[in-house]
Amino acid sequence: MNSFLALRSGKMHPPVPDYRSEYINLKLKQFIRQGNIKTWPLDCVEMICKMKKTGEYGIQVVKVVRGLPDKLDASTHYDKKTGHYAVLINRSRFSYPFQKSSDRRLNFTLAHEIGHIVLEHLILNCKSGSNDKLKYMDEAEADEFAARLLMPRELLCSLNYYSVSQAAAWLNVSNSALICRLNRLNRLDLITSRKVESCTRCGNIRFSAFAEYCGICGHYLPEGRKGIRRIYYPDMVSMDSKKRSLVCINCHTNIANISGEYCPYCGTCIFNLCINEACSYANPAYARSCEMCGKPTGYQKKLTSPCIVTNIADIQPFIW
Repeated sequence: MNSFLALRSGKMHPPVPDYRSEYINLKLKQFIRQGNIKTWPLDCVEMICKMKKTGEYGIQVVKVVRGLPDKLDASTHYDKKTGHYAVLINRSRFSYPFQKSSDRRLNFTLAHEIGHIVLEHLILNCKSGSNDKLKYMDEAEADEFAARLLMPRELLCSLNYYSVSQAAAWLNVSNSALICRLNRLNRLDLITSRKVESCTRCGNIRFSAFAEYCGICGHYLPEGRKGIRRIYYPDMVSMDSKKRSLVCINCHTNIANISGEYCPYCGTCIFNLCINEACSYANPAYARSCEMCGKPTGYQKKLTSPCIVTNIADIQPFIW
């Protein structure tokens, strides 16, 4: 039985070679697609338990155990006879749900262990053997896999860094893991970059001048516009300056030159009105919730919100 031990020192490994970097990206994209991962931040405790339940990648055992060395966060074991994996987590290092930076180190550790499994390090070592140099490189690759999984480059570029600790907490990683990742990407400048007002709940950055509530999630804005995530939700229907739809959101007919408040073809209101009759505010084209009272808008069912984060290759259109 082969095994990998996760020792978290907080130090960066040297960059992996380009050809291995491409391999990590390929396996990571396959993992994200196969796991149907569409939103961040990630919780790897939930993820690895789900993988065990479904038997993905041959994970049969995930246990929190006592008796592991203090410096050992976790270890992964591979049985070449059965092709199954066992992931053991040091009880003295296990603190969940995550409350502080040191707790969130576990999230990176589990992503690291998943990296060993997805990159097939233990299988390859069973077939061809291993040495200290190869093990060191495998550790570097697992760290790189974990960093890219938890902190995609495009996602990091879409955050407000009011403080490193706030951004790290949102990402479910330790402060040192975030700094290491930004340093590796040569983007430490993001920490002092310009901040953009955003909803603390959904990350929306679009607000009308007198908005009291977020037009996407209905969150009361005076309670917070200092969100970590920044997302530009595009208009889902064309409107003129008077907030009249130019194309019917229901039947998709061009109604730019019609008079009245309803589509003459299907009867749908051409305004994105609040469903609260006591409000009836005409909302902008992107609004799923009324910006005056927070209730749903008439167009909410028609306006399908884009995923907060999608596949790494497709993430860019939704980022500010």
